[in-house]
Amino acid sequence: MEKEKYIIVIGVSGSGKTLIGKMLAKALAIEFMEGDDLHPKANIDKMKSGIALNDSDRWPWLNIIKEKISAKIVAKKSFVLSCSALKVAYRDLLREAGNIRFLFLNVSEEEVAKRLKHREDHFMPSSLLHSQIEALENPSSQETDVIFIDAGKKPEMVVSDCISKL
Repeated sequence: MEKEKYIIVIGVSGSGKTLIGKMLAKALAIEFMEGDDLHPKANIDKMKSGIALNDSDRWPWLNIIKEKISAKIVAKKSFVLSCSALKVAYRDLLREAGNIRFLFLNVSEEEVAKRLKHREDHFMPSSLLHSQIEALENPSSQETDVIFIDAGKKPEMVVSDCISKL
């Protein structure tokens, strides 16, 4: 039997977490979970108003995600989850859930800004991109469970890279 896969696609808003996560989950024939769907209403309202989240806003959300992925790992149910996980401490919290792999979608700020201008039906306005860039702590070589993915390519190529690097 093939080993379960526990994958979290991370990066700033507009890096492609949802699109790549869905495509990757489909290619691997496993469940996709959208981390943004787990935000408390207060967080969504705050972002809709153009106010950046801070650590005290994010910790409860990250704990919800951790509980969700812990349950999947205990049940041995493979998944791909999208979650910004901008800081090392956030990723450390998620690591407590079990043996997960992170795919960091690395893309230029210019490309992300361009994508956000064309994105519809999302509660986070493009005006908050700078706050995400400022909060981002790029994964270091110390984080051996993080795979860097060049997300500036066509989505099919990005997914292919994800699969080959996993």
